[in-house]
Amino acid sequence: MLKMFLLIYILAGPTLAGILMTFSLAARLDNSTMLLLTAIGAVVAIPIAWIVAKMIIERTGWGRKNA
Repeated sequence: MLKMFLLIYILAGPTLAGILMTFSLAARLDNSTMLLLTAIGAVVAIPIAWIVAKMIIERTGWGRKNA
């Protein structure tokens, strides 16, 4: 589970942080708000990556050994 979570987070974390950073740049927000939004994006990606990883493992059986 941890491996799949990390694989998903590697993609989701920077993506969400980048979206919020782009928003803060477009909205001309100050630097502290930009950093806060970027950190929020990285933190919000944690439960999203966990849920997506869990769904992938449940549907594919990834990591189980064939008996």
